Amino acid sequence: MTTDMEHLLNARLYERFGDAADWAEVTSLTASLLRVVVSALGPEDAVAFLTAARRALDEEESRAGTIHLGFGAHLWTHLEDVSWGASALARTTAWDAVLTMHRLSVLAPGPGLGAHVDSALEACRLRLVPAAAGV
Repeated sequence: MTTDMEHLLNARLYERFGDAADWAEVTSLTASLLRVVVSALGPEDAVAFLTAARRALDEEESRAGTIHLGFGAHLWTHLEDVSWGASALARTTAWDAVLTMHRLSVLAPGPGLGAHVDSALEACRLRLVPAAAGV
């Protein structure tokens, strides 16, 4: 992860959750895992991946109380149509990180995984804006 990307991600997390010293343990752990996702995939592929993760969270929430296969299955479905620039290893790393984040959010519900994912999406999109403007 570039220093610029690290700064953008931290800034979005600080805006949403306050000073890192005051974060809940789940937020600290999730922030580290978000860095893994963005580092592994890069901002462009991270946007696609995190958007799919956000959709999977929304789908899981909308199906709460019904029989469904859960977050991992929803994520897989939302990732089927994504075209990747990242390697299979990078995608696997991101997959493992987001499943771990989801499990943490189930064990220690606090701010919710959606808020963390949204922060990372904002950071990645901000990072991509200058690249898109210069094209």
